[in-house]
Amino acid sequence: MSNTTPIPTGGPAWLLFSFSFPAKGQAARVKTLRRLHGLGAIPIKNTLYLLPAGPHHQEQLTWLGREVEERGGEVVMAVSSQVLTLTPEQIRAAFSRARDTDYAALEEDIRLFMDRPADQEPGGPAVLRRLSRRLDALRGIDFFPTGLGQALERLLAQAGRSREEEPPVIPGHRTEDYQGRVWITRADPHVDRLASFWLVRRFIDPEAEVVFESPDAVLAPQPGEVRFDMAQGEFTHQGGLITFEVMVAAFRLEERIPARLRRVLRAVDLLEFEAAPPETLGVRRMLDGLAVAFVDGQVRMAVARTFFDALLASYANQQQ
Repeated sequence: MSNTTPIPTGGPAWLLFSFSFPAKGQAARVKTLRRLHGLGAIPIKNTLYLLPAGPHHQEQLTWLGREVEERGGEVVMAVSSQVLTLTPEQIRAAFSRARDTDYAALEEDIRLFMDRPADQEPGGPAVLRRLSRRLDALRGIDFFPTGLGQALERLLAQAGRSREEEPPVIPGHRTEDYQGRVWITRADPHVDRLASFWLVRRFIDPEAEVVFESPDAVLAPQPGEVRFDMAQGEFTHQGGLITFEVMVAAFRLEERIPARLRRVLRAVDLLEFEAAPPETLGVRRMLDGLAVAFVDGQVRMAVARTFFDALLASYANQQQ
């Protein structure tokens, strides 16, 4: 099978995929149907399936067609700007109905989870991660959204908040009280320390200095020093919050640091990737690269500030 068929331009285009297996190929047929559903395809007649045309879908259907043929089946695949028995509006409505059915099933599972007391759901975090992955998968094939995906995202966030422990009470601090300080932390800064000192230089004291100490050092704090992300530090992990989040809360910067950015950095620092936003692994890779490329802690801190400036700008642009 070739995947070089040109896709029509100038309007909606559709990929049509039809397959058949001999009577003894029931297992292969079921597997093919699951793959088509995973791609978001809808049936329009018997074993004739439809997807919006595009390079990704065409490539996936081409590979699927080869698998069908390798298992003894037959495939017909076509691309067209119209389906004579259906208008584009009817096709879009059919896609929306299919996703709405999937969303309804997911909503039922989310509400069942919310209705169960926390002490009767010991695996609550794992259940939430599975529900979150299901939602991400559905939104990835929601080609003509009706808004139900966004509504379920809010419901899932509500379900997560309902199972969270009470957040720690973090006293407020005034930025003017932290001017001209020397910020002390452990050597070899990585995720949390890099982000935390970027926060200091960006929002608290643009002229702040950072000094590194051995993790084993036991030194009494000196006037004008602030310790962070280390034992006995003024700012360090509290409850489930990393130092960066504690400092955001302490200096009342929640409106300036998007919640999604905080989620990403917490996931990277705590190595909790399953339910994290999809860009989290990319952010981790960049921060790991900084640690390898810049051995000197001061240089690494300086380069990291540029990275976090760009990351913050990307989230601000996304919100706009």
